[in-house]
Amino acid sequence: MADIGQVLRDAPPVARALAGATLIVSFSSHVLHLINPMYFIYIPQMVFSMQRLQIWRLVTSFLLSSRGLGVLMDPFFLYKYASDCERLRLARKGDFTVFLIFVCSVILILNTFVVQGMTFCSPLILALAYYWTAFEDSSGRVNFFIATFPVKFLPWIMLLMTLVQGGDIFLDLTGLVAAHAYLFLTEIWPRYGGGTNYLRGPSDMVERWFESAERAAPPPLRNVPAAGPVRVGGEGGATGVFGRATEGWRHRGQGHRLGS
Repeated sequence: MADIGQVLRDAPPVARALAGATLIVSFSSHVLHLINPMYFIYIPQMVFSMQRLQIWRLVTSFLLSSRGLGVLMDPFFLYKYASDCERLRLARKGDFTVFLIFVCSVILILNTFVVQGMTFCSPLILALAYYWTAFEDSSGRVNFFIATFPVKFLPWIMLLMTLVQGGDIFLDLTGLVAAHAYLFLTEIWPRYGGGTNYLRGPSDMVERWFESAERAAPPPLRNVPAAGPVRVGGEGGATGVFGRATEGWRHRGQGHRLGS
């Protein structure tokens, strides 16, 4: 258990929180049946209606996995590709937070007006995988289940798996479009087109907020080793250990009552 706790502490914080929330929401809904999944899915009429205003669906629709084996596999792949992005390309918390906000916003917009999807865990996983593979060496290889293939083909293999399993390939494509839009605005356009990275400012602002929150947080408690026996009266005096103290009284002579 101590090893598991250390692994969780060493995990990237945003990826850890994202995968953990997905596991909790999906397990409580699909396995334990504590909450009806209908309360988590994205329904624009319930989100943007002033009479209902169920704005939590903007978040929970990304945390609800597919049924069956997806309850475990979706959080696993979400953590894997999110942690790869957070460690390698989006190491600053501000960068990764703005990446998630931008990608999720594009996915929501496309599904509101074009695809009409209701759950977005799968397109978010594809978006993370696409962004991660964009910076990997094209000659590198990656394992996906039992197959090994060039890393640049990973997003397309994931789309093929969605098609084979009878999923909505157009829903997953919204994640690919969102990730490519972020890649274009932050890497391709500034580097090759001479444009400005307009997402740099929001990333810096969020990063400063995280730094202020970390400075304001109390320092973590440290384990202080227990102090040894405390001697009183010099080297020949008694100590704080009960056994030694009682031995010292044996040499004090025989006790007498007052008045005897």
